[in-house]
Amino acid sequence: MLVEADQEQRLSVPWTSRDVWWGLAGMGLWLALALGAMALIRSLGWDLDPGLSVTLLELLLLLPVWWLTVRRYGVGWQALGLRGFGSRALGVGCGLMIGSWLFNLVYSLGLSQFGLQMQDDIIPILSELSAPWLFAIGAVAVAPLVEELFFRGFVFAGLRGRYGWRTAALISAGLFAVVHLQPTAILPIFVLGLIFAYLYERSGSIWPAVLMHVSSNALALGAAYLAIQMGLST
Repeated sequence: MLVEADQEQRLSVPWTSRDVWWGLAGMGLWLALALGAMALIRSLGWDLDPGLSVTLLELLLLLPVWWLTVRRYGVGWQALGLRGFGSRALGVGCGLMIGSWLFNLVYSLGLSQFGLQMQDDIIPILSELSAPWLFAIGAVAVAPLVEELFFRGFVFAGLRGRYGWRTAALISAGLFAVVHLQPTAILPIFVLGLIFAYLYERSGSIWPAVLMHVSSNALALGAAYLAIQMGLST
């Protein structure tokens, strides 16, 4: 009981579900501006490095988080889950991620029967980059940290107090999946979102989820890079 009470206190946050919905409205505006900016850049024929674009867009997502938590309530970033954690959480996370990858394999095989693929092919993008390391930093380091701060540290934690952790996990995972704008990947990304929320609930820290998120993105990027080196790109 004392452990549960201590965990509940660690996960308690001052911002409310209303703050979260305002933050999600800010995310909607961010997404609309990002899509509009990309369309404008394409129409003007500007050559903007995708790695720089990914990094800048991800960092902009921290603005509503900072405004509605750190600035509004005067809390530190540790309130968003930037805390220490036990090593057991990493073991649990690795086990869940292995299960997720096996699910993705079966899911991909099922999609292939209908001529579909789970995610957009990033090999053509990587093969044309002048600075692939910048794209790697944005996708493997910046994106996992920013997205976990937003969807787990801010959204999940803010909804948890009102709706309970299971409902909050479902909502945050659903939003996490939808915002990636990849219809055939919604289910696998949703499963990842549930895993990340569970790791936060279990450990009281977003770092286990960040590390699992990093491993997922690194695996996808590494596989694409290996395909390029082996001459498998089209």
